Amino acid sequence: MPRVVLISGLIPYDSGKTWFTLSSALYARSLGLKVKVFKPVAGHNLWYSPRTIKRSVNVGLLLGNDATMYYENSLMDDPAIGNPMAIATTPPDPLFYNKNIEAYLTDIESVYASTVVSRITDCSSKVIKHYYYPENLEKTPTLIRKAIKKLISVLRAEKSSVSELIKYLESVDSERNINMCLNILQRSGDLVFVESFNDAISPCLSLLNNLDAIVIVAPGRVLVYWDVNTVRNVVIEQVKRHGWEGLRARRVVANVTAQLTLSIGLVTKPRPQSAHVKFVSELLKA
Repeated sequence: MPRVVLISGLIPYDSGKTWFTLSSALYARSLGLKVKVFKPVAGHNLWYSPRTIKRSVNVGLLLGNDATMYYENSLMDDPAIGNPMAIATTPPDPLFYNKNIEAYLTDIESVYASTVVSRITDCSSKVIKHYYYPENLEKTPTLIRKAIKKLISVLRAEKSSVSELIKYLESVDSERNINMCLNILQRSGDLVFVESFNDAISPCLSLLNNLDAIVIVAPGRVLVYWDVNTVRNVVIEQVKRHGWEGLRARRVVANVTAQLTLSIGLVTKPRPQSAHVKFVSELLKA
């Protein structure tokens, strides 16, 4: 069976997990391994990544920067399968809140309060569906909303609600779909890197059952856990106590000692450093 590595971020945004994943995957591939990257759930902000609108329109598929990067580096054969759940957000219009700036700032920080378009690929049937969310779309500034409506039209997105999106992401069907997609990737690879969503230690609990390593990335530092069973037990206990909040990577760091710590420096583009070389080398020895 191919080795499977799960990579999460200690902080919700810009932890460095995508570049660590890409650099490690590129180094592993240079050794002659068949390497795949799996990103079950990906979120990207259209305001900060406006090019993704044009890209998604051109290919007829909602795609964020991370999935595109993996695809362009031949680490994701089919982004619809390699990234089965994609979520596009955008900041709302402050004028919509009638001077209630606290509510505005709260919604900006909330993925669900700012989600405007999503894509869900069923890896079993290969059916791809796009959805849009009027409750959030109506809160976006006029010119941004115009661009998003064009995207919605091209993707033939269906009208839905944020509550339905949350219901699906937390459902058994979603978990089953994630594992099905991973199984497809495992059939064609020697090593699969799974990048989690934001600072969630894993997109679903069952994914923790068959891993060779768990990696938590923070700016400048990488924590590697070879003892996956201990991490899984801690996560299960934290979820029992705190619900889905127990899935945050910070709870693992607070309760489990990493077996390997690595330092990563500033780079202008993803490329293998000594940390990636050491990590992959230790992984292959395990």
